[in-house]
Amino acid sequence: MLERWNSDNPADEREILKESVQDGLFVIPKDFNADNETRWAKMRMRESRISQYADSHCGLPNTFDKAGAYLCGGREDGSSSPCNMRQGNECLIRIKPLTDASHQSCGMWEVQNAGDPEARACPEGKFDDARIGFGSTQSDEGFGCERCEYGQQSMPRNDSEGRPRWCSLKGFPVEDKSCCWDNEPIEAR
Repeated sequence: MLERWNSDNPADEREILKESVQDGLFVIPKDFNADNETRWAKMRMRESRISQYADSHCGLPNTFDKAGAYLCGGREDGSSSPCNMRQGNECLIRIKPLTDASHQSCGMWEVQNAGDPEARACPEGKFDDARIGFGSTQSDEGFGCERCEYGQQSMPRNDSEGRPRWCSLKGFPVEDKSCCWDNEPIEAR
């Protein structure tokens, strides 16, 4: 659907992407084609900027956790990376100290990387929890689409890059290990 913004100039037309919605969430498609995949790629790129979405093909590489945990301190068993912005019980960008780094995270999580030095924000420059999407989970596994309430539907088939899940909040296919800062973890099983 083409729409114009504040202009009578046909060059100001742009497409507004529309997907099927039911009960306030995007509906998983019954079938899809290359046009769908092109729209979803555009939507994923937008979400990589707006909500820090990352997977193995899209988003900032240092915000994708190959283990799919996205925890400040990593998993207690060491099977995932801690966040690069964690120093002990301090988050270098968060106002409050961490209380349970193996069950907490935010939308600014980054894989630990010695080649990516971090700077401690000055006290006035640190962020409150709402600004960085900070939260906790009861799951020892952490966050990620495979544990998010919005990523619990399987696609009829994987998309062309192998994504098996449908995100009903964002309206596009996602990988099991991908995540964004709108993640809503389901109860630990």
